[in-house]
Amino acid sequence: MATHFKLAAIFFFIQACMCSAQAADYYVSKDGDDTQSGTLDEPFLTISQAASVAQAGDTVFIRSGTYEETLRPNNSGNADNPIVFQSYQQEKVIITAMQALSGWTREGASAIYSTPVDWDLGQNNFVMQDATAMDLARWPNNEDGDPFTSNSLRSSGGSGENVTDGAFIEYTPGIPDFDWTGAAVYFYGDRPGSGWLTWRAFIESSTATQVNFSLADKSPVWIRTAHPPSDGGDFFLMGVKDALDYENEWFFDAENETLYVQLPQDAAPEDGRVKMRRREFTVDLSGRNYIHVKDLAVFGGSIELTSNASNNLISGVSSFYGNFTLGVYRSFAAPSYSINVSEGSTNNVIENSEIAFGAGSGIRDAGTGTTINNNYIHDFNFLGDYNALILARGGIDTTITNNTIKRAGRSGIQLINNNSEVAYNDLSESTLIADDSALFYTVGGPRNIEIHHNWFHNAYSSGSKRKAAGVYLDVDPEGFSVHHNVLWNTEWSGVQINWDGTDLAIHNNTFWNNSETIGAWHQDGTAFSNVDMWNNVSQKSFSDTETDFQNNVTDTQENNLFLDFANNGFQPKKGSAAIDAGRDIGAINDDVLDGMPDAGAYEKGGSNAHWVPGINWEPKLSPTGTGCYGLPGEDCIEIPNSAPSVSFAVNQELEEGDTAILRVTLSDYAAQYPVMVPYTVSGTSDSADHDAINGELTITKGTQANIYVELAEDDIVEDQESLVIVMGTPTNAVKASNNEMHTITVSNVGGTPPVAPSPPPAAPPTPAPQSESGGGSTGPLALLVLFSMLVCRLRQSKI
Repeated sequence: MATHFKLAAIFFFIQACMCSAQAADYYVSKDGDDTQSGTLDEPFLTISQAASVAQAGDTVFIRSGTYEETLRPNNSGNADNPIVFQSYQQEKVIITAMQALSGWTREGASAIYSTPVDWDLGQNNFVMQDATAMDLARWPNNEDGDPFTSNSLRSSGGSGENVTDGAFIEYTPGIPDFDWTGAAVYFYGDRPGSGWLTWRAFIESSTATQVNFSLADKSPVWIRTAHPPSDGGDFFLMGVKDALDYENEWFFDAENETLYVQLPQDAAPEDGRVKMRRREFTVDLSGRNYIHVKDLAVFGGSIELTSNASNNLISGVSSFYGNFTLGVYRSFAAPSYSINVSEGSTNNVIENSEIAFGAGSGIRDAGTGTTINNNYIHDFNFLGDYNALILARGGIDTTITNNTIKRAGRSGIQLINNNSEVAYNDLSESTLIADDSALFYTVGGPRNIEIHHNWFHNAYSSGSKRKAAGVYLDVDPEGFSVHHNVLWNTEWSGVQINWDGTDLAIHNNTFWNNSETIGAWHQDGTAFSNVDMWNNVSQKSFSDTETDFQNNVTDTQENNLFLDFANNGFQPKKGSAAIDAGRDIGAINDDVLDGMPDAGAYEKGGSNAHWVPGINWEPKLSPTGTGCYGLPGEDCIEIPNSAPSVSFAVNQELEEGDTAILRVTLSDYAAQYPVMVPYTVSGTSDSADHDAINGELTITKGTQANIYVELAEDDIVEDQESLVIVMGTPTNAVKASNNEMHTITVSNVGGTPPVAPSPPPAAPPTPAPQSESGGGSTGPLALLVLFSMLVCRLRQSKI
């Protein structure tokens, strides 16, 4: 009897597993019909119809086209059976929140045209003409079209920091004689020590030389008190029809439900080419779990992972202009995000995607356990407030890895979430509007945040205060580990620490071309406690009375230190003062193989000697690698028709102890990545002279990659030796003629024999899977399997 129960249990388990493995597939096509069955031959017309019937384990395949709707699943998946929404065989799918407009009428003899619009998203209205994001009618005009340049005027003065109601901005040369009531004013006050953000307010009245408004609801009050009109600043006005007088401007009359536009060369709009946002969301996963959205584009609306949405995946998605707002809000950051992970949402993953262009933040993470990995995130925070490319505050356990992050109105990453990690990211070009910020910005603690193996570079603010830092630990920071980062070309400090800095470990970083290596603001009554700066390299001196400096290296000449600084080769070269100059700091030096840590972010000859941050896919081919969607702002190329040729660089002569760089170059972008370049190693030198072995170079993006070879240095006098590297047959590329062999001639210079590291133990072989029945295919269990397959097939035939 026990045997019968056991067989029955196995039967039902197998039946459940096999049935779930044969879950339904649904199809959506622009040629479909929602009354059809949703098969490949009879697809649905809308994603909404498929989303209403898809259940755990189902996959919705979407055919090419633009879908003017919101993807909103009716059900959740589960851990073993997510619901998947993806493009069909990598066809180009766009889910858009925008609505194409037609039926334009010219306004008298002017260059203004209008059309009826029967919806209104208030501050979130947004209009595009082809690839151009249009400006809400404003004065003065946005003549350069760059959202990061305000094209503003300098105010003559205004109300003081304690004025709330009755606040005003004055401009004595005079403002246009319009009724500005109901419009908005943008103001960037750059008082010394402030300049932290811009603010906006609705205008209550105006005169020939000033606009009047209320700042009573601004919270926290420092928005007003640290940026008062009385100190002067940059401003512009926007949002009245009378200001509609320049190309690529729009105005929406909500009362009369009419949109007005003016195009370049006073042209008449063509039907379908001007679009206005109709929906705020393109993908709404609020309250949904285990939903996967893959390999498609969204345009004009956000992706919502809110209301306890958990265990969802966003992968291979191109999100463009996912958010826009006028920006008149009481707080220091407008609630405007292209991907929004809210409080209570857990274990969501955003990966392998391009997230681009928005007034607010690219990704907002207030959830728990969010993973943000391998994304290209760029051009956000046109408002210049406390939004960021990644705004992570209000949550916990955030992981931000291998992203390329660039062009922000203020911070690149703003991270306040405890127990988080920021690693192997490439961040550049922050503080394009506001000042006193950084590529990475945080406050307070204790945080338990680790920031490691990142590049932070090219941070220059728009104003004259020059306060754009690399890593900014602001307002009593506590509990941060900052190690193995390269911070260069920042107009302010590489690392800036303010007030009561506590338990801060700044270890094994490389600083170059910063105004100062470490900036420390010791406000009266504050002090550092346990702030260590060890094993760093800089061209500037290390100095601060409350910081513990140990084993740091200073040299003013990059050629003395680095392997190939001009090409981001920050590894220490032979003879660099950084080699073996560090102290052992335990776990963060786990890539050291010779027992003698180097100073700086790279360990010569270490197990992670040539790390490179950022994405591992080619953005000019989109996240899917199959070409772009034609969305506004995409920086794309046509997929090449033929495979590129691959060549080795010219031969080189080096000395013992050098690091050889063999640059491998493609003649063009590849039609398909990765490009695999196998090679073999030969020559008169042997494994005692170098660490090169037969291998394969993988190129995942771009047109260049490097093979690195460490040349051993010993005290044996020898003749010149050669190391020959010969290219094999590449994958996704072809060999260039006469450039498939590279010879490194090595001269002997003597030296101290290196300590050879012990090879790691070989991994044990993986045992082959064994059948519990001894490998037989007959008997009761096999019959149960066959019967279960028949039951599942009958069930599937009734779907």
